[in-house]
Amino acid sequence: VTARFRSLRVPLAALWLALAAHGATAQPTNMTPGEVALTHPVCQDAQGMPAGWVQHFRHSPRAPYWEGVMGKTFWAVHHYCWALIHLQRAARPGLPKQDRDHTIRVAIRDFYYVVNEAKRNGEDQFVLLPELFYRAGEAYILLQEYPAAIVEFERSRQAKPDYWPPYVAQSQMHARLGMRTQARELLDAGLKVMPGEPNLLEAMRKQGNAGAET
Repeated sequence: VTARFRSLRVPLAALWLALAAHGATAQPTNMTPGEVALTHPVCQDAQGMPAGWVQHFRHSPRAPYWEGVMGKTFWAVHHYCWALIHLQRAARPGLPKQDRDHTIRVAIRDFYYVVNEAKRNGEDQFVLLPELFYRAGEAYILLQEYPAAIVEFERSRQAKPDYWPPYVAQSQMHARLGMRTQARELLDAGLKVMPGEPNLLEAMRKQGNAGAET
C-alpha cells in the first residue's frame, strides 16, 4: 500500500489538466431549507436554489456582494451548492450502494463544473477553489478511490498552501491505510506553513494517541 501512494505527486503545471470531461451535473429535486442551511452562506443567494433567484430575471439583493467576492464565477456557484446537498443525501442511511455512489459522482461533477467555470472566466484565484478540490477529495474517499483523493487534496494545497483541511483529510486517510509515517509527515508539512494551526495540532495529537494504543 505504501508504495502505491508514496510516489503520487501533481506538478503545479498540471493543476488544470484532466478537468474537462466530468460528465453531466444534476440539480437536486425538492431541496429543503434544512439541507440548504448545511451548505454555505452563498447558497442562500445563488440561482437555482430554493429561494428562486435566477440570473436573468430576479437576482438576490446580495448578488452584487457575492459577485464582488467571487467574480463572475458566482453565477456558477449553485453547482457547488447542489454538490453539497448531493453529498448530504448520499450519507442517508439505507441508500443502496449503487445509488450512493452515483450521487457522490454527481457531486464531484458539480464541484468540477464550478472549477471549469472559474478557468473559463480567467479566475484562477477563485476564492472557493481550495474548498472545491478538497470536497472532491473527500468525495473520492467515500468511493474508496484513494489515488484520485490524493490528487484533489494536492490540488487544494497548491491552490492555497495555508488551507488546513486537505492536510488533515489526507493525513487521516493515510493513517486509516496504515501509512502512519506519511500521515505524520503531511501534518508536519502543514505546520511548517501554518505554525500553531489548532486543527493540525489536534490531528497530530489524535494520531499520536492512536499510535500509542496499537
